[in-house]
Amino acid sequence: MTEYQDVLLRLLSKALFDRTVDVPETDWAKLAREAEMQTVSQLAYSALDEKRLPSELAARWKERVLSGVANNVRVAYDHALLHEWMSEAGIPYAVLKGCASAAYYPDPLYRSMGDVDFLVPEDALEAAGRVMERQGLTPWEEEHISHIVYRRQGAYFEMHFRVAGLPNGAAGERIREYMADVFEKATVQPIENGRASLPAPFHHGLVLLLHTCHHLTGEGVGLRHLCDWGVFENRFSDAEFRALFEEKLKAVGLWRFAQVLTLACVKYLGAPKREWAEAAEGETVDGLMADILAGGNFGRKDGTRQTQTLLISDRGKNGVGKTGMTAQFTESINSFICQKWPAARKNKLLLPAGWLYFGGRRLIREVTAKKKTDVKRLVNTAAERRDLYRKLHIYEREDG
Repeated sequence: MTEYQDVLLRLLSKALFDRTVDVPETDWAKLAREAEMQTVSQLAYSALDEKRLPSELAARWKERVLSGVANNVRVAYDHALLHEWMSEAGIPYAVLKGCASAAYYPDPLYRSMGDVDFLVPEDALEAAGRVMERQGLTPWEEEHISHIVYRRQGAYFEMHFRVAGLPNGAAGERIREYMADVFEKATVQPIENGRASLPAPFHHGLVLLLHTCHHLTGEGVGLRHLCDWGVFENRFSDAEFRALFEEKLKAVGLWRFAQVLTLACVKYLGAPKREWAEAAEGETVDGLMADILAGGNFGRKDGTRQTQTLLISDRGKNGVGKTGMTAQFTESINSFICQKWPAARKNKLLLPAGWLYFGGRRLIREVTAKKKTDVKRLVNTAAERRDLYRKLHIYEREDG
């Protein structure tokens, strides 16, 4: 960890948990860049005395923060519009992340937001789609296994018909059971510019873990994901958290993952100590933080992370490390082809054609690219990440 990364974590500790921290001098330009790559610029700036910054950097950073807050207000307004549309149509829904995550922050407007993610019942998908289209939103035609994106003048509404990141097998079936009453237990709560239907704490916590796991084993997560989890779990006492989560998370292999995330928040973000998380291995916690700092939010600091995913797992859905890297690469490419060409799920003869088509397309891009991929580094980094994630025992059931 660099000096400026350490200072960034101190600022986040102050912003999220009101910690009294020493903030030494550092390379403020590098710190600002790191905060941007981790999608925590607004949080970091809120805890900083801007007089300590070079004037030009202070002006740029302040402008970026004001722009980010304005964007958050707009996205919150989109959440409020969504509530009006779905309520008028009588369609139950629940917000995923977004305003639901921001609600746990000391100041919701400092939590960076992008689009509006929400969940509707699968049997209401067509009706909800008609509602969106009546509001002038156009569906994005790209196939996805869990959602449809609707767009309008820079606004993005990601309508889920199932929660993203569901694992395969028994763990996935049990999580579906856990989510069965999500609409029944969601509550309408005030947000900036209106109201929204937010999930109950258990459902929100489960969605956070699934989302973080999905992206961690994919392109990677940033400090924003860790902050989301830290402010959420901080709302519970040890006894409350255990009562709500322990048995159910152990049954789907996410308890250890929750422990590691929480201990990372305690050690690096200044969250209060949690007895229930102390069984997590310190080496794994340190490795997770190093991985977050190396990759940035959704892999923004390392352009090869998306490709590394092919060697690590199918975004954690089958766990990590169950097969060798060569076998995992084959499985990942086949899964990608089936996603792009749904007919390949039934007609396996399309798979070789997919390898030729998508592989050839990637080869052309690589040949014509100015900067060539360092394949050795890509494979080595993927192997390191794979070893780290294997220690999280994702979706491996715990008994007792």
